[in-house]
Amino acid sequence: MITLKQLSNENYSFAKDVMETSFPIEERPPFDCIQKRDKTIFSFNVAYDNNEPIGIFSYWHFDGFCYVEHFAVENKYRNKGLGCSIMNYFIENVNQQIILEVEKPTNEMSRRRIAFYKRLGFVENYQQYLQPSYHNDGNFVPLNIMSRVELSDSDFETIKNILYQKVYSIL
Repeated sequence: MITLKQLSNENYSFAKDVMETSFPIEERPPFDCIQKRDKTIFSFNVAYDNNEPIGIFSYWHFDGFCYVEHFAVENKYRNKGLGCSIMNYFIENVNQQIILEVEKPTNEMSRRRIAFYKRLGFVENYQQYLQPSYHNDGNFVPLNIMSRVELSDSDFETIKNILYQKVYSIL
């Protein structure tokens, strides 16, 4: 049975390792900064399957939508349907629009990730999106936004501005 448990001393090393091996440095904040975030709108969780830690799942809760910032399953648990179970668990417990960033479909792995989210009911939005730097170096990462319901240009801009301000601390 899938459960999500808040980041704690008990699962900190596991979570840090999964985060650092699953995301390139430009797509993740320094791990120590995660615990300093506003817990009223941000949640960093370790995903468990029958009390065994299997992955990480972090998200922000804003008015009108949730933004999944980081989601990864530890290497040894991949391709076993657990990622699908984790995301379905989240979808079933969130009764609003869900937003996430994905890499551009430039290689087999990025195309597989996009297909994974599409199987879960997400759609690609084709408005241009650049992820701001987590490291204040001025570098932006070109990504795509996926959502449970396609975004109008106006909704996209609103969501992008909230992410830029609240998650990336720019604007």
